[in-house]
Amino acid sequence: MRLHSLHLQAFGPFAGRHSIDFDALTTDGLFLLHGDTGAGKSTLFAAICFALYGYPPRERNARLRSDHAPADLLTEVTLEATIAGKRLQIRRVPAQRKPHSRRPGELTDHKPETDLKQWTEDQHGQGHWEGISSSHKEAAQEIEALLGLNRQQFCQVVLLPQNDFTKFLRADASERRVLLGALFGTRRFGRIEEFLAERKNATAKRRDEARSDVMRLAERIQQAAGDELDPATGAPRPDDPATLTGPARLWATALHQQAVLLQQAATAGTESARQRLDSCRTVEQRTRDLHRLQQTHHTTTQELAHLDEHTDHYTQLSDQHDRARTARQLQTVLDDAHTADRDHSRALAGDTNARALLPVEHAAQDANGLAEAVQKVRVDIGAAQALFPDEAALQKHTDELAALSKERDELAATVAEAQDWLGGLPQRRETLTGRLHASRTAQEASRELEATLGAVTTKYEAATRRDDLLIQAATAEEALTRATDVLNEAAAAYVDIRRRRTEGIVAELAGRLKDGESCPVCGSATHPAPATHQPGQPTAADEQAAEAAHTAAKHREKEAGQRLGALQQKALKHAARPAATPPWPT
Repeated sequence: MRLHSLHLQAFGPFAGRHSIDFDALTTDGLFLLHGDTGAGKSTLFAAICFALYGYPPRERNARLRSDHAPADLLTEVTLEATIAGKRLQIRRVPAQRKPHSRRPGELTDHKPETDLKQWTEDQHGQGHWEGISSSHKEAAQEIEALLGLNRQQFCQVVLLPQNDFTKFLRADASERRVLLGALFGTRRFGRIEEFLAERKNATAKRRDEARSDVMRLAERIQQAAGDELDPATGAPRPDDPATLTGPARLWATALHQQAVLLQQAATAGTESARQRLDSCRTVEQRTRDLHRLQQTHHTTTQELAHLDEHTDHYTQLSDQHDRARTARQLQTVLDDAHTADRDHSRALAGDTNARALLPVEHAAQDANGLAEAVQKVRVDIGAAQALFPDEAALQKHTDELAALSKERDELAATVAEAQDWLGGLPQRRETLTGRLHASRTAQEASRELEATLGAVTTKYEAATRRDDLLIQAATAEEALTRATDVLNEAAAAYVDIRRRRTEGIVAELAGRLKDGESCPVCGSATHPAPATHQPGQPTAADEQAAEAAHTAAKHREKEAGQRLGALQQKALKHAARPAATPPWPT
């Protein structure tokens, strides 16, 4: 960067308008800005910083407007400078109070202004100022991109405060270290060192916690294994860390294999018990069938006795059936009576019609005889009608008697079959009694085996869950160890690259210098002895890549730790119980 001119008004101690021509000062090369204390030297640097970045240096955040300036004179700074080969004109007006244009004696707010222009020449060599931006943010971004320094870096590297420089010249080595740290912002390296120390302590703490977790899991494995698996042989010891990794996994694997053998034996015993249970269930089913047949025989015997008790009733019903069959023979007589009645009616009608044709004395001649005959027929008809209900009852009893006869024949056949079956009942009773006793014995054994089978199944499931948790925990521990190693390597590489790049930052800045262009540090256009890159000097891309690798390794290490913690929580919830030897022979 090369300064050409600076115009300021109502700025700091300068109450009026003032201009500085840096081109005239640099005709002989370097120039010195000197004066008494309070003469305004630092104000000029503050004006340059304000023109470039819109803010004064960090050490000078006081009010920019001069207290001695006229009320109608705005505080304003205009800087012309060549930055990265571009000649720019930067005009800035800070926020301030000014007289109201229409109400005398009152003040109004004046908003901040920014005007960035660039000197350009046309094809005829005529130059003019061309506006670039009037936005505060865009102008700051453009200048920062051209300078390659933000405001804080510019103030630390270019605008070195004079008081701090005097302290630096007179200070010893330890004080210079503090001053250089304050000037160049090296506190971040101290924070990195503190961060690495904290990471070291945290890693050591996690290592101790991991050891405690391994020992706790080993104790739980020993407790779950019991005395049958001999878990004390080859178990990890807290006084020997080497036994907490590979040997511990080998020890757990050996216990797991022994548990698998016991599980296989328990499975074989369970299968044998299941077969015995099926056999007992078959015997039980046969016994139930026998009991059902016995119940059927008892019911049949009771029904036979009931039929024997009602034999007299069935005899009475048979007699009633015979009488009904005899009464049925009167049907012909009744039919003849009906026919005679119809014939009598027709004859009576014919007689009436005939009597109507006869004289009166003839009509009444045989009335008594005819009346007696009619009366007799009517009596017969009444008697026949009275027998109709008895005929229906007789038919019903006849049907019931036929059904009872059929049923009696069937019961007789059943009784004969039952008597034949009862003949061989004593021998079958003796055989079934023996089978019933064996079935009861098998049922008691089956109940004991079912209880044992449930206990063995529960222990088998617990042992399976324990083995799964051991395998998952071992895998998660290995992943955590690998992630921790990768994180340590990435952190060491990242710190080494940051340190080497910080040590070679001068060479990196010197690599951007070009002949004829101003130095971003000292402003000189000549570069007699620029620093050179050392072999293997890391770049900003190397630093970013190392930082990205360190961040990714940290993320993977955190995920591995979270997975291991989750598995440990599950292991606490599903504590396995010691396996038991099956009570039956295998």
